Amino acid sequence: MTRKSVAILILMVLLGGVWGVSAQPVVSTRQDIAVFALGYYGWFIPSQALGTIDLKIQEVFSKIGRFNVFGAAQRLSSGGVQQFIDALRQAKQANFVLPEKYQFGEAFLTKAEFERMTGAFIVVVPVVTNYALYYDTKENSWKCTITTGFTFIDVAHDARVLSIESFDTSGSDKTNQNDAVMSAINSIPSELEYRIRTIEEFQISTRILESKGSMVRIQLGTNMGLKKGDEYAIIQKQNVGGIEDSREVGLIMITDVSQQISTGKVLYVSGTLDPNTQLKEIARRGVDFDLYFHTSGGESLPGLRMTVSRGFYPLRPYIGIQMPLSLAFNFLSVTVIPVNMILGAEFMMPMGRLNISPYAGVGLTYAHLAEAITGYENDYLSHIGFQAGGRVGYLINRNMRIFVDAGLDYWLSLGWPFNDYGGLTLGAGVTFKL
Repeated sequence: MTRKSVAILILMVLLGGVWGVSAQPVVSTRQDIAVFALGYYGWFIPSQALGTIDLKIQEVFSKIGRFNVFGAAQRLSSGGVQQFIDALRQAKQANFVLPEKYQFGEAFLTKAEFERMTGAFIVVVPVVTNYALYYDTKENSWKCTITTGFTFIDVAHDARVLSIESFDTSGSDKTNQNDAVMSAINSIPSELEYRIRTIEEFQISTRILESKGSMVRIQLGTNMGLKKGDEYAIIQKQNVGGIEDSREVGLIMITDVSQQISTGKVLYVSGTLDPNTQLKEIARRGVDFDLYFHTSGGESLPGLRMTVSRGFYPLRPYIGIQMPLSLAFNFLSVTVIPVNMILGAEFMMPMGRLNISPYAGVGLTYAHLAEAITGYENDYLSHIGFQAGGRVGYLINRNMRIFVDAGLDYWLSLGWPFNDYGGLTLGAGVTFKL
């Protein structure tokens, strides 16, 4: 290399430190993770339920796509978690000699098992902190509530606790207590997956491979658990005077996923997109929650709608609830409140911040009758109906959208005291992207 070339190189480095040079993008890879069996000391949990919870927890870590998972049969109690963390930290010391067997609360790990567990980058310890199964005499049903805590330990960095996640799940059944337990257990996977994706160390970082207009191709696909409907923040990174800085400048929605590459739609961006632009996962539960007010043929219809956004595109299913206000009435001690239950789908067509979504659905109206003196309550079917229309929405920011609707609703009465209603539908509302 000539002196002139060296001088030019040094000048470029100096200018980069002063004016800022975009840092190289980070692309996530699979992390090794070890998962203990569910600890439950102090609580009586049926063995069948315990095995089911273990299986579902292991499945979440395997199916989420961003981990290489191996498990352990041992179960740690709440107290055993801290003992395990202390032992991990001691094992980092140069003069520490591993004993042949460790005891953590009521659980034992041999030297070989301990070394195998600590060979993972992350160790996860799930523990039940509350379990209750009881018969609710008011509602005449079995109810089960489970509180599960998950401690995520970064073994590679002095046993640092990355996160402690705790959440409640519940279930009920009118006749069978085992079904109530299973209902509570079946709620664990979706909540656990969402909690994992909110932990910064586990969130996926990736990069743009190519950009053509509003469409981009990005690195990573099903090999890292990406799904249609996922959203990624566009990150602008630069190094100014040796300090790395980053800020969010746009939003991309994943529209198609293959094994190692995904396709995305740019919803908005400040500036231009180049190959190697940094992207960062936005963790969502995968539901758009709408609050709206419609008028249809003179009937006022306030309502809410929940549209499944993660895993679906462009056709997205939804469920809705709306209340025909004029059909609700009170006579002496009797109150009747009708509620429309709707099942449908929309066809999402994003065009930057603007989107157009034709939709259609069918539904049933259940009228809730309550008599105050005797305490009698009953629900009965009062209408069947349908809705169809189009929605125009505008994305205010990455978490909220406003919209207007136009279409047709018609609801056919099944008998006295209600009449048919419906007609041209107009309305507006707001969407919260959960």
